[in-house]
Amino acid sequence: MNNQPSFKEKLAFAVGDGGCNFVWTTVGSFLTLYYTDSVGIAAAVVGTIMLLTRILDGVSDLVMGTIIDRTHTKWGKARPWVLWSALPMGLGLVLMFSVPSALSQGGKVAYAAATYVIMCVVIYTACNLAYNTMLSLIAPNPKDRVFMSSLRFFCTMGVVLIINYNTMNLVKSIGWTGMAIVFGSIGVVLLLITFFFTKERTAPADETSKKQEQKLPVGESFRILFKNKYFVLITIVFVINYTALGINNGLRIYYARDVLGSAALMGTLTLCFILPKMIGNLAYPVVTKFMGKWQSMVIGYLIEMAGVAFMAFSPINFGTTAVGLVLLGIGGIPHNAGLFAYVADIVDYGEWKTGVRIDGLTYSATSFGMKVGAGLGSAIVGWGLAWAGYQGKLTSQTAATVASIQRVYTFVPLILFAVGFVALLFCNVDKLYPQIQKDLAAKKAVN
Repeated sequence: MNNQPSFKEKLAFAVGDGGCNFVWTTVGSFLTLYYTDSVGIAAAVVGTIMLLTRILDGVSDLVMGTIIDRTHTKWGKARPWVLWSALPMGLGLVLMFSVPSALSQGGKVAYAAATYVIMCVVIYTACNLAYNTMLSLIAPNPKDRVFMSSLRFFCTMGVVLIINYNTMNLVKSIGWTGMAIVFGSIGVVLLLITFFFTKERTAPADETSKKQEQKLPVGESFRILFKNKYFVLITIVFVINYTALGINNGLRIYYARDVLGSAALMGTLTLCFILPKMIGNLAYPVVTKFMGKWQSMVIGYLIEMAGVAFMAFSPINFGTTAVGLVLLGIGGIPHNAGLFAYVADIVDYGEWKTGVRIDGLTYSATSFGMKVGAGLGSAIVGWGLAWAGYQGKLTSQTAATVASIQRVYTFVPLILFAVGFVALLFCNVDKLYPQIQKDLAAKKAVN
């Protein structure tokens, strides 16, 4: 078996995250707006639904991780879940943006909660956790992992731009449900491309490890997982990053419309944030040759803190916002391309440390962190809007409300990045990885 993925396979893997984001970026950036302004659900209620769901969702990630580790098919153990969840992802997006207008207010809240829970806790968990786990299974080589992560996030950033520039125009022309049908259909197609044009090739280092993996009780899997200290630390980093991203995505439309005075600036603000990431993701494999993944992520946090601090303490206008978002985008480059490749290294560390390889459960750090973080971010958006006195039915907000939106958009991420920076200081796997790689390779050679 060819042990190196071809460029075509790397590209097929990369577009899968675009498929996930045609669903999830749409939800993260526009579902709160849809619920508050179109459906009429109070912002605080929306935030509470999202937070409680994401906490439950975090538990489902750990469950799904154990399921993936125990899945054995002719397609592998993670790949088949991408196939099985692709169509439900598209359908779930449509249902979330189709709250029946005939329902009572309580009925609308119940419908929103039910569809959000099913989508987050079951469908998206199965799809995205399996997709993330595929990285360590497709690419045994750390350099391939970094390149595939970089290519993946280049595709993702392109999808984010498409969504942010086109969503409101689609809503005006074909409505919220029509928009969801378009984006959901594209997402399904991209996920199917990932399934059909990739293959898994990484296995445990020896037959004993493989048998242990297959027979390992669930409780023992968790005990081994939490012996991996880097799993806990990287989970914290994921929660921090995706909470901050959830705030940025969820409040950007409000910031553009209410703080800067024009909803039409939404796409341009997104471009300021995304374009540096798109360019930087392609250059990131070169960066890691000089400083490694860990050091680049530490520096990334410092740049992100500088970006939100600049927006917080500079005069409020489009220029200062653009500069802050560009810095935020540059700082986020290693936290896209590097972070997911870093988890694959932590999978290897766990096998090296314990003798048992648990890809799916370890990768639950990514899905758990992404979704709990996004849930916290969405909750903070909802609660922040409620604290600011936001009224969705008003044509313009009060000066106090506008000032409060600006504070939530900048000061909360600043605090979050500072916490993530501290956690990352204790998570340097790079210094151990040459020995990990050497020992695992020797183990495979012997067997």
